[in-house]
Amino acid sequence: MQPITLGHLSAWHHPSTLNGGQKKIARILLLHGISEHSGRHLNTVNWFTQRGVEVIRFDFRGAGHSGGRAQWIEQFNDYVEDTIDVFLWIQRNLDRQPLYVLGHSLGGAVALHFSAHYGNQFDGLMLSAPAFLTGSNIPIWKIAVGKALVRFFPKLRIPTVGDNTALSRIPEVATEYGRDPLSYHYNTLRQGDQVLQALEKIPVVARAITIPTIIAHGTADRIVRHDGSFEILKSLACSDKELHFLPGGFHEPHNDTNQKEYFQLLTVWMGRQLQKLGTVSQSSEREIFLGFQGISSNPSS
Repeated sequence: MQPITLGHLSAWHHPSTLNGGQKKIARILLLHGISEHSGRHLNTVNWFTQRGVEVIRFDFRGAGHSGGRAQWIEQFNDYVEDTIDVFLWIQRNLDRQPLYVLGHSLGGAVALHFSAHYGNQFDGLMLSAPAFLTGSNIPIWKIAVGKALVRFFPKLRIPTVGDNTALSRIPEVATEYGRDPLSYHYNTLRQGDQVLQALEKIPVVARAITIPTIIAHGTADRIVRHDGSFEILKSLACSDKELHFLPGGFHEPHNDTNQKEYFQLLTVWMGRQLQKLGTVSQSSEREIFLGFQGISSNPSS
């Protein structure tokens, strides 16, 4: 792992570990969710680096190890600008590899806005429970209060209201999140207002996205409604698009009881995309993605 500092941003480059790091076939840029940080996605990083895919992750401004006022943005585009900064670092400093952007929750919304402008410069989009329609775990009253007060008290901190157990069916995930000093359990009114305004634009934003896209969403997600992902799917301009509902899954498929199913789903999808690009042969794709780690070609098994 190579730490990277880009101005106020803290980022990390995780090389492939396949064949002792000698085999590399693709690259992922990972975007985390709200009130958390990229370090909570190390199981995703480990899964892919063991299969020949290197991962670059970073903490958005005001999150995790990155600088800036905690849980504060002037505008939603600040998150997109952070993504652009890391993307440009990849373009300047790393060799050319097929690149996929993986965004979870808020990171999914940022990835959609980013892809609408930069999608012609990378190879595919992967969305995990992308933020669009808020679920029952986010009270309507909190949204209403935020909208009423944001003009007067933009820096006011509103404690997170909801149940951490909505993240995962694994109890330890909620416990560890609650104790995590790098995860914030409040939002500023400005941050919340800017994010909600950006979510309203997602159907329009999606119409500008033409690259291959896969969406995965748990059907029991109480933080972001899974039916919103169907609306995103319908809005996407690309013809190569897939939506997979994970039965009974909670908000964080990478941290849930069905994480293997989720990881296999993304892995097989990426294998097909690489095959279409011609960067791996069919036999090579099966060897890398299926043979070495004993993964079934059927994501449900």
